[in-house]
Amino acid sequence: MKSKKTSSAKSSIGKILLPFLVFWIGTATLTYAQRSSLQLEDAYTLANANYPLIKDEPLLQQLTDLNLQILNRKRLPTIDLVGLGQIQSENVQIGTNDPNSPISVDVPLESYRSYLDINYNLFDGGLIDASKKTEASQLRVNQQALKVSLRNLKDQVNSLFLNILLLQQQKNLLAISKEDISTNIALLQAGFDNGTILESELAKLKVRKIELESEEISLQGDIDAFLEVLGKLLGVPVGKDTVLALPASLFQKNMTLSITRPEQTLFDYQTELLETQKGMINADRLPKIALFAQGGVGYPNPLNFADVSTTTYGLGGLRLNWNILDWGIARKEKNKIEVQKQQIEVDRAVFEFDIQQNERESLQKLNAIEAQIEKDEQIVALQSEILKQSAVQLQEGVINSNDYVLQVNAELSARQQLELHLIQKQKIQIEYLTLFGKL
Repeated sequence: MKSKKTSSAKSSIGKILLPFLVFWIGTATLTYAQRSSLQLEDAYTLANANYPLIKDEPLLQQLTDLNLQILNRKRLPTIDLVGLGQIQSENVQIGTNDPNSPISVDVPLESYRSYLDINYNLFDGGLIDASKKTEASQLRVNQQALKVSLRNLKDQVNSLFLNILLLQQQKNLLAISKEDISTNIALLQAGFDNGTILESELAKLKVRKIELESEEISLQGDIDAFLEVLGKLLGVPVGKDTVLALPASLFQKNMTLSITRPEQTLFDYQTELLETQKGMINADRLPKIALFAQGGVGYPNPLNFADVSTTTYGLGGLRLNWNILDWGIARKEKNKIEVQKQQIEVDRAVFEFDIQQNERESLQKLNAIEAQIEKDEQIVALQSEILKQSAVQLQEGVINSNDYVLQVNAELSARQQLELHLIQKQKIQIEYLTLFGKL
C-alpha cells in the first residue's frame, strides 16, 4: 500500500510539472529561434515558400494531368445518340398507284430516324501523341515562368537585409559616441564637484548624450519596422536579436561569371514548346482512319427504299479522312512559329545585353565606392585622433564643451559615412552576384 501511494504521488507531481516543463522547453526554443542567425540564402528559400504565388505550382501540374487524361480519353470510341426527322417536297416513286401493277413503290415525303453513331479512331496521324508533347512542354514553360516570378523576391530580401544592417551599424556607432561622452561627463562631474568646471559645460555634454539616446530610439524604431516587414515576407518571426548574415567571400574582383538565370531556361522551354506545336501541325496534315458503326430505327427503312415501314437497321465500315489541300495553311502556320522563335531569340539577346550593361555599371560603381572607402578610412583615423586630443583638452580646460561636442559629431559623421559606403559596397556585390544568378 505504501508503494502504491508513493507511485501515485510521483504521478501527481509529474502531472503538475509537465505543463511547466513544456512551457520552459517552448520558451527556450522560441528564445533560441529569435537569437539564431539568418543567412541570406535561407531568407530566399523562406520567402519563396511563403509567397502566395508558390501555391500555383501544384495547380500547374494538376491542370497538365487533367489535360493528359482528356487526351487519353480521346482515344476511346465515341458514341452519339442521333435523332433526325425531315419532310421533303418529293421522293422516289416507282410504278403506278394501281394495286394490280407488278411494281409499285411510293416512298413517303416524311422520314424519321433515331440511331447510335459509333466512331473509333484507328490512326489519327499521331495528333494525340503530339498534343501530349505540347502539354508537357507547356507545363515546363509555366513552371519556369513561376520561378522567374519568384526570383524577384530576392531583390526585396536584399533591400531589407542591407537596410537593417546599415541601421544596426549606425546604432552601434551612436553607442560608441555615447560611451565617449559618458566617460567625459564622469570626468567633468569630478571637476564640477571640485568647483573647477562650470555647470553649463557639464550640461552641454549631458544634452548631447540625451540627443544620441533619442537618435538610438529612432533608429531602433526603423530597425523594428524593417524586421517586421522582413518577417512577414519570410513567414517567420525575425526578432531583434536575430543576426542577419550576408554570404562571405563570394565576390572576387575581376571574376568572370557566366549567366545562370531562370529566364534563360524559360527562353529554351518557350522555343521547345513552339517546336512541339510544329509537330501538331504535321500530325494534323496526315490521313485519319477510323471505324464507324450506326444502328437504330427508321421510317421508312433508310437502307431499303422499297421498304416504307418502320424498321431497324444497321451499317458499319471504315472511314478515311485526308485533307489533301489546305491552301498552304499549314506552311503559313509553320512560318508563323519560326517568326515567334526569332522573337524569343530577340528577347534572349535583349536580356543578356541588359545584364552586360548592368555588369559594367556595377563594376564602375564598385571601383568608385572602394575609392571613397579608402578616403573614408583616412578621415575616420584623423577624426578619431583629433577626438582623443579634444577629450584631453576638454579635461584640461583648453577647449569648452561646444568644441568637444562638435568634434564628437564630426567623428561620428565620418564613421557613419564609412559604414554607409561599406554597406553600399556589399549591396553592389550582392546585386552583382544576383544579377548573374549566383545568389
